[in-house]
Amino acid sequence: MKDSASGAPNVMFLVEVVNCNDGIASYCETLATGLHARGVQIHLVSGIVRSDEKSEYKRQKLAAAVKQWHVVPGLRKLPSLSIFMRLLKLIRENDITVINVHGLGMLMWGRLLSLLTGARCVATYHPSVLGNIEKVQNAPQSTFSPVQILFFNLFFPHTLILMSEESLRHLRRYVLFGKNRIAKVYGGVDTVHFRPPSDAERRDARAKFGVAEGEFMCLLAARLAWVKGHDLLIKAARKIRDSASPSPIDIKCYFVGSGGAEREKEIKSFAFADEKDKDTFKFLGFMGDVREILWAADVFALPSRFEGFPLGVAEAMATGLVPVRTPAGGASDQIIQGQTGFIVPFEDVDALVGALEKVADPAMRAALSRNALARAQQHFGVGPMVDETLKIYGLTGDSSGDPLAHAVKA
Repeated sequence: MKDSASGAPNVMFLVEVVNCNDGIASYCETLATGLHARGVQIHLVSGIVRSDEKSEYKRQKLAAAVKQWHVVPGLRKLPSLSIFMRLLKLIRENDITVINVHGLGMLMWGRLLSLLTGARCVATYHPSVLGNIEKVQNAPQSTFSPVQILFFNLFFPHTLILMSEESLRHLRRYVLFGKNRIAKVYGGVDTVHFRPPSDAERRDARAKFGVAEGEFMCLLAARLAWVKGHDLLIKAARKIRDSASPSPIDIKCYFVGSGGAEREKEIKSFAFADEKDKDTFKFLGFMGDVREILWAADVFALPSRFEGFPLGVAEAMATGLVPVRTPAGGASDQIIQGQTGFIVPFEDVDALVGALEKVADPAMRAALSRNALARAQQHFGVGPMVDETLKIYGLTGDSSGDPLAHAVKA
């Protein structure tokens, strides 16, 4: 069905928690904006919303991308009858034909609401791991428990969207009855906004952030958490800085992002072990728009222990920035080894040093930059993501030019 007033199809995004400083919120905002441009109305339903003064910009962008944002206090993984009835009413009153749950924890909600309304249930997998450094170091070996697999099979959606080849390989390890209903759709970024800078824009960006002529600026823009590998990049930067090489690299590492107060304190304490570190490492906090800091950088490093599909890497590549990252989710989709960037093994500081030293070479960096940009423009734009998502939603076009002729119920 369609919105009775506008004729537009209606889709519900169902999210347990919205953290305005993380990748899931960015993904939902970008997808909602792209779908809205194609005539789809998004009704966002979420539990608690976490934002602060710095991430307010992101919250406003997400709010502007959706038709309605229903914040439901008490929304949890296990449905309560009162909230369930409220959502049932919302779906029927707004003629919602697709329920897109974000995160597997909300699968039960999506599937039960789908059964009672006939709306198609789509789930988008956003894997994540948080915790202390001992926990996240084991994240690459993490597996689903038998209870989780049973839950997955009981509430498997009409279509499960994965964003990376690594996630696809991970799920193939399990006995899942819905394997034929899995689709891989890359996360998209705004390649009009995230574009290469002009020479003047790059000079201005480097001046704004205090990057001096001749400095090799390494950027890690991600949530401030051990899972992102800040400690590994800090160790690698120290090795490069303290090297006795006849051609030393004047490396400076900039960290953009925020996290819990405890984690931020731990990571900053790790970074500032002595006086030299104060000149090498800079923490800029959360940024609503990272384009200018990307323009200022020479390399984007993400030595994560665990990822789904890091949109930050796609944004960096779209500006022509060369990525160096680990083989967590999205690695083989984003990086052709030695052509669009480098993949280094988990927990391997020496390999990270070697890759950063290669990118520090201007000629090598220029060639990699051209390839990274071309790959981002071809695969990681909003358009391809929206096209594939519309097919999964069952929203099809017609020969009249109307991008959305009808919604196909499951």
